[in-house]
Amino acid sequence: MKPIHLSLLALLAGTTIGLAQKRNVTFEHRFDDSLKQTPDSIERQEKWFRDAKFGAFIHFGVYSTLEGEYQGGGNGFRYSEWIMVSAGMSVAEYHEVAKGFNPAEFDADEWAKTFKDAGIRYVVITSKHHDGFALFDSMVSDYNIVDYTPFKRDIIKELSEACHKQGLKFGVYYSHAQDWDEPDAPYLNNRTKRNVLHPDLPADFEPDFDRYLAKKSLPQVEELVKNYELDLIWFDTPVDMTFERAKQFADVVRKYRPDCLINSRIIHSGKDKINGENLSLFDYVSIGDKEVPTKKLPLYVESPDSVSTSFGYKTKGNHHYHTNKEMIQRFVNTVCAGGNALINNGPMGNGKLDPKAVEIYEAMGKWLKANGESIYATRRNPLASRPEWGDISASKDGKSLYLHILEWPESGSLSLGGLPAQASSATFLANGEKAEISQEGANLKLTLPDQPVDEYDTVVKLTFTEAIEDK
Repeated sequence: MKPIHLSLLALLAGTTIGLAQKRNVTFEHRFDDSLKQTPDSIERQEKWFRDAKFGAFIHFGVYSTLEGEYQGGGNGFRYSEWIMVSAGMSVAEYHEVAKGFNPAEFDADEWAKTFKDAGIRYVVITSKHHDGFALFDSMVSDYNIVDYTPFKRDIIKELSEACHKQGLKFGVYYSHAQDWDEPDAPYLNNRTKRNVLHPDLPADFEPDFDRYLAKKSLPQVEELVKNYELDLIWFDTPVDMTFERAKQFADVVRKYRPDCLINSRIIHSGKDKINGENLSLFDYVSIGDKEVPTKKLPLYVESPDSVSTSFGYKTKGNHHYHTNKEMIQRFVNTVCAGGNALINNGPMGNGKLDPKAVEIYEAMGKWLKANGESIYATRRNPLASRPEWGDISASKDGKSLYLHILEWPESGSLSLGGLPAQASSATFLANGEKAEISQEGANLKLTLPDQPVDEYDTVVKLTFTEAIEDK
């Protein structure tokens, strides 16, 4: 590994830590209770998004072939899709890797069927990540999978058609501000660009962000919304994005696809305090990477989670997968707080889905077949707080509560307080058997069997004769 690679990795780590310290507002203070979703956004959400709950995120591109390491470098960084900067690759070096990108075993129909069978309701794939390489046939730049690689097929087109054929909603991720292939796009600092990514730039080069937006980023987003059937567009890392710049992107999406959902990272990073003045630009909030909400929030959210510590496929260096139990329980907590879980997998460089990711998705799908009633088309926990033994979701009409028992009480029973209505029955979703309950006023006691009915999350459906309102 070149010495400059080490210095860049140190710079990357230091800058990342600095940004985290600067931007990481505590979860409780990121959302002002006075924030209100715009009526247009609520209308778009309610067409399908609020009921869907479960999405598949896909990070796939040139970086997938490197699996988190290049010439011995970059493997210490958790995200393999950042290999271009974590390993200190120049644009020329990365282009050579891109020229050989050939995911010959990619099968859009197989991917879509896998997602459908897992209970997934929508799919979002990286159409262009920070490396600047596009997975679609772009007329704006020939640095794309059709023009630049031996594969010569439009993955976004094929997967969009396959997902819609399976009844899945389809969206794309697009890195609108960061683009390491473009010296005009913002990234860390100009010294890093000159010395590592773009070593041939003249010493007096002055980057022009608006020139990059006009030349590549905005035209490619226009291509995507004009030429592909998109239900959602997922922007990311809005470095230097002002309201005026972000509005250009929102306007072009609304012009061609008025019902297409836009996420908050068009202008907010996942860890920033939400600025109410920007609510007209997006439809829902993307919280931090792999962040599970800890409380009910005034705006509808989506957690960009992943089956593993990386988003791109990674086999080199430090990396681990969640267990089935961890993934299901993270999913449940997100839904019960009032949000969707967009759970990522990183396909392999040959175009096949990661077998370990498929295994986790299959476990989630099996759990959902028995317990999906407690997830799909539900609403957040209407009670004042989350119980210590797990979490709660509610039916749309408010007449059913779903108790998600994530920690099995040793006492053989659990208690639930703060109920404003009398429960009439309790049923285990996994086997349909009745559960024994007793209730005095607002306090309910549920008698449990010796062992959990479900190994990951035992769900009990409580039925009420009147609706329970969200507090």
